[in-house]
Amino acid sequence: MSAIASLTRLDTKLFLREPMWLTFGLVFPPLLLVAIGFLFPGFDEPLAELDGARLIDVYPSTVIGLALAMLSLMTLPMTIVTDREEGILRRMRTTPVHPAKLLVAHLNVIAMVAIAGVALTLVAGAVAFGVPLPESPIWFAVSFVLGTASMLALGLLIGAVARSTSVAQVLGFALFFPMLFFAGVYVPRAFMSDGLATVANLTPLGAAVQAMTDAATGSVPSIQHLLVMVVYAAVLGVVATRVFRWE
Repeated sequence: MSAIASLTRLDTKLFLREPMWLTFGLVFPPLLLVAIGFLFPGFDEPLAELDGARLIDVYPSTVIGLALAMLSLMTLPMTIVTDREEGILRRMRTTPVHPAKLLVAHLNVIAMVAIAGVALTLVAGAVAFGVPLPESPIWFAVSFVLGTASMLALGLLIGAVARSTSVAQVLGFALFFPMLFFAGVYVPRAFMSDGLATVANLTPLGAAVQAMTDAATGSVPSIQHLLVMVVYAAVLGVVATRVFRWE
């Protein structure tokens, strides 16, 4: 078994022992979708603004975006900074296993949790409200992968520059709530003004949610949305690796 595979397996066991992060990434998204569908009036009614679809039909992508924001902006930076503060990264530099492999293991675990959260959210929507599964599953998967990559790159950058867990929390929260707004958590994207929607589409999470929503309804995601995610993933990933501190 390779070093990355071994570290990923170990990191998975450690992650499963943290009920808060596991709840945020795996349990909270489907529960939130079900709660919104049952508790908020109008979510299960057809709307002319959505060409006869219901808000609950397009909201799974928003809930998935919420899960990505939690895992990328809260979980990942805290994990990286904790490893640095406890000297784990410094000690690993003296072993044949480069500490970068530990970071890859962290990314692998969070990606796996995100995938499981997506599956549970889609199943919950289908079972509870008859929400159809994505009509373009391949484009939905592409949008999800690019969205995950762009958000993880942002989380990696926070972990790279934060000097303490408190700073990581502040930076994470500073980005978390605006990202949720642009993803349509507070105001559904269907009701955003054109100007606000344009700004939202230039954020990694806003572009990801819109691309997943388009794929879920059978449309091909906009090239602009896909490019926005690719640029964020590439640029932030490169910057994070350049400024990353192991000690």
